Amino acid sequence: MSDDETGQVVDGKVPVYASALVFLGVWGLVLAALNMFSMAHPTYRVSWGGLLTFEATNAAFGDAKDGFHFEVLGDTIFIAGCIGLIALGSRIVNERHSVADWAKGLLINDTWPALNDPSLGGGQRTMAAWCLLLGLAFYLYFGIAHRGWIDVGVYSVTIALMAAGFALNHASRVPPGDENID
Repeated sequence: MSDDETGQVVDGKVPVYASALVFLGVWGLVLAALNMFSMAHPTYRVSWGGLLTFEATNAAFGDAKDGFHFEVLGDTIFIAGCIGLIALGSRIVNERHSVADWAKGLLINDTWPALNDPSLGGGQRTMAAWCLLLGLAFYLYFGIAHRGWIDVGVYSVTIALMAAGFALNHASRVPPGDENID
């Protein structure tokens, strides 16, 4: 790795776990905000303290309350944890790239053009792009249309599509090996 004129480290690959920390933190903050406004689920509200302690401290799910509801201890700790994840992940990303370049690279890369052009990375990358897009679109559609942001069934479908997308995307980048495997 080398420094450019601005002192920013260049040519460093961002670790996958750093991106995952940022994504989990942002996702947690969005869910916390939706939960505080009773928009995370149509029939109940999540107690983050109960959910993250497997109901050792209190019940994880309670009746939905109309309007704004904030549990001081549980929501504060959960939000602080999410902010901590974002800060840690951003710090690791910033050691390798600027956060702005990293964020731009999420949208402008060699995976998304493969949605309609299999010659760019083969069939695996095309299927990877479609799985990633469908997983994200399904989660967003179901969350918006049915207020099912914390529904286990939605997570199951989304995680299956996203995991297949990540696996196929990484498999499409493996260099060709020996023809003979014995």
